[in-house]
Amino acid sequence: MWKRHLSFSISFFLIALLDIFIEIFDISQARLFIKPLICIILGGYLVNKTRLYGNFSKLIFGGLLFSLAGDIALLFAGKGGVFFIAGLSAFLVAHIFYAIAFFRDYKYDPDASKKYGHLMLFIMSAFTIGFYVWIRPYLADLRIPVMAYMIVISLMAIMAGYRYGRVNLLSFQLVLSGAIFFIISDVLLAINKFVYPFVSSGVFIMATYMAAQFLITIGALERVVFLKERSYR
Repeated sequence: MWKRHLSFSISFFLIALLDIFIEIFDISQARLFIKPLICIILGGYLVNKTRLYGNFSKLIFGGLLFSLAGDIALLFAGKGGVFFIAGLSAFLVAHIFYAIAFFRDYKYDPDASKKYGHLMLFIMSAFTIGFYVWIRPYLADLRIPVMAYMIVISLMAIMAGYRYGRVNLLSFQLVLSGAIFFIISDVLLAINKFVYPFVSSGVFIMATYMAAQFLITIGALERVVFLKERSYR
């Protein structure tokens, strides 16, 4: 599989390393140019490989576009809370796009195995409730927006679990791994912003975020739907 994406993977890895370098040395001006490249090159690669044929590809591209908007907004989060809210809102919409894309795969064969979907439903329900109860006292006026965001990203991860048995195993594994990395990244971001800042937070947040977007995009490109009687894209 990696041979098909070798050149792109190397290019993305180099940009990821550059972003990590910028985070370590806190080069704020460079971050303005490098961080948006993450979703730009992923979106460009998706378009190049799929020509956005089919609703699934369009939905993943929409998720990348709103993620790009979220990245740009969060670059200015230090200038006022409105930018953080804008970034949170953009990523919420991005996760809705991803969740709808994953749901499309589920609806192709609702009778297929639901074991990983049920497992993710249990894990994410328990985790979301527990984490929100813990972080809620630190959120002040952002309690409702953060709760809404946590519900949506949990739904995205759950729907990634329900793709099992409906798409090829490779696509399922890549997308589910990407969803999990997304949750890890957002949990680290929430802890760093609302509870206590920790050393090298930017490195860990960005590393997991970049892994998430990369895995979801490559998983989308590797997707093969197991069709029964109908033809879908």
